[in-house]
Amino acid sequence: MHVGMAQSEHKGDMIIMAIRTFEDFQNFVFKNKNIRRCLVRCDLNLPSDVEDLSRVYAIKDTVLSILDLGLNVILISHYKRPKLEDIVNPKFSLINVVNSVKKILGVDVHFEKASIFDIEPESISGKITILENLRFYEGETKNDEELSKRLARFGDVYINEAFSVSHRAHASVCAVTQHIPSFAGKSFQKEICGISSVITDITRPFSAIIGGSKVSSKIDVLKRISNIADYLIIAGAMANTFLSAKGIDLKNSMVEKEQFKTAIDIIENTTAKIILPIDFTVSKDLDTNGKNCPIESIPEKYSCFDIGEKTTANILDIIKSSKTLLWNGALGAFEFANFNKASDIITNFIAKQTKSGSLISVIGGGETIASIGNHKSDMSFVSTAGGAFLEFVSGYKLPGVNALTTEKDLLKARPL
Repeated sequence: MHVGMAQSEHKGDMIIMAIRTFEDFQNFVFKNKNIRRCLVRCDLNLPSDVEDLSRVYAIKDTVLSILDLGLNVILISHYKRPKLEDIVNPKFSLINVVNSVKKILGVDVHFEKASIFDIEPESISGKITILENLRFYEGETKNDEELSKRLARFGDVYINEAFSVSHRAHASVCAVTQHIPSFAGKSFQKEICGISSVITDITRPFSAIIGGSKVSSKIDVLKRISNIADYLIIAGAMANTFLSAKGIDLKNSMVEKEQFKTAIDIIENTTAKIILPIDFTVSKDLDTNGKNCPIESIPEKYSCFDIGEKTTANILDIIKSSKTLLWNGALGAFEFANFNKASDIITNFIAKQTKSGSLISVIGGGETIASIGNHKSDMSFVSTAGGAFLEFVSGYKLPGVNALTTEKDLLKARPL
């Protein structure tokens, strides 16, 4: 990171002070010599369409530190969105990520395919074991008590290293903490401090780029950021909705007509200067090279797949004048090489400004991380979270964070 964590008065540090941290975990292990296994909730839901292993790198420090303490590690995670009948479908199995985890951690990894209700926790003895997809169990998304108790039997202690799913009240995130001494992982803590340092102690001018496809999925963050940022840059397909709400015909472009009222409400009730595209790269389809086109003269049957050259230049000017930048959501169809130009230009410029020390840059969300490619290490802070990132920025209390609070005596949840 190019920027230090927030000071003690920051929101992030206040939250860290209220939860059981990784340092608390280490002290607990030192005091309890009979601890043998650590259950780690991580996010191994790796994208299959792009090569992005950020979520594995995020847990590396924590997992290796646990091994250094002499404990075995049991990793639990969800993977994609299977239905119950998909249990036999190999594309939903966590076996698909085992080699990636093994490669990055540099340690042999055992995969346990059997249901956790069919195996005895004590039978697992490897240094690192990955259990099968949590979403193969109906009780996971229901925060089920029976499932959480069974999960808790696989560890003597529990660590949440999945901030990215901590906006969900699921059994492996919340209910499990009622049955096992529970702590935050190193990456979990960095997420809280890194995001909080931007939204609570802002170095201005503060600009935010919010992209992606749907306004409906980011209403709360748009409303909050529009009242704390100096500039709110709206990009991606959601910009289409804002422009269309203002009466601009974007032809075949994706538009959420039902969000027109929301878009106008944000435009009319904001303290930030809202920046919308003034041109796009347009095409009839994703397989054809696009052409630059002003928003007022998009040809019939054409769609907007990337922001245009003048819009990109405007954004660079704003970033150059900014001291802090928050970015969540794709600028366009970046996964297609012919519509990745704006993402490349803007990413390179943000990296340059950050490395020079003139910009604090916080990037959040899997899609955004994928779009910045090899520049992750050039940014001040990169959050692997998507929905949790947005809800935290929007000011919501996350169930997974609350579950680690010191207000409850979680260390006495289950005798060791």
